[in-house]
Amino acid sequence: MKYTLMLLPLLASVASAQDDLWKTLKKGDRVQLTFRSGNMILGNLALKPADPRVPPGPIDYSEASEVTIDLSLEYPGLNGTMTVAKKEIKEIRKLQNLDPQTMKRIEDEVKRIQAQAAADEASRKAAESEKDKAAKAKIEAAIKLEADSSKDKEKGAQLLKEFQDLQRGKELLQRFPPDKWGPQTAKEVADKALRKQPVTAEEREFLDPETQKYWSMALKAQQDAAAEKKEKTEEKKQ
Repeated sequence: MKYTLMLLPLLASVASAQDDLWKTLKKGDRVQLTFRSGNMILGNLALKPADPRVPPGPIDYSEASEVTIDLSLEYPGLNGTMTVAKKEIKEIRKLQNLDPQTMKRIEDEVKRIQAQAAADEASRKAAESEKDKAAKAKIEAAIKLEADSSKDKEKGAQLLKEFQDLQRGKELLQRFPPDKWGPQTAKEVADKALRKQPVTAEEREFLDPETQKYWSMALKAQQDAAAEKKEKTEEKKQ
């Protein structure tokens, strides 16, 4: 109990000194913050960024509920500020401001780091752009290959259909040879109708539009082949 009573005036003295220190602080002062966790950080007192409610002019840090410090001069490469609630701060110490030579060295280092970061970002963007171009080229090539494949399939299907149609026509041509069946068949059937004679099943089948389509296709192919053969025979004779 005796030691506790002796410690109380000392704690009150420390708290009073801290209160007096907060009153002397102003924007730009270099300070060291010690958190209640024991960690420390250095920086310069600054206004909280992007806060339009803070009026310009001096700040009474003894009345403030939080403090914002600029870290950029203490930690080159860490460009920004940190806002800390005063209740998290165990102790604040006012440090001597950096001399002009040290300030210039730090500012030069900050500029170097920023320039390097900008160069790295430009390089990253260029690399991403090249990757995007390569990926786009692969996609376009794949689309073209698929389209070509689709066209080939369609062409193959069309050729197969033409072959099957021609085979069907050849079968009809054998059943209805052109020396016995042809355009004259329609006239003969019409004459039968006038004479009221029955029309045979074969005649009806031959005059069916679908039969005519495939029969005519096969007849034309036969005539074209005969004409080509005759032309080649005549060329050999010459």
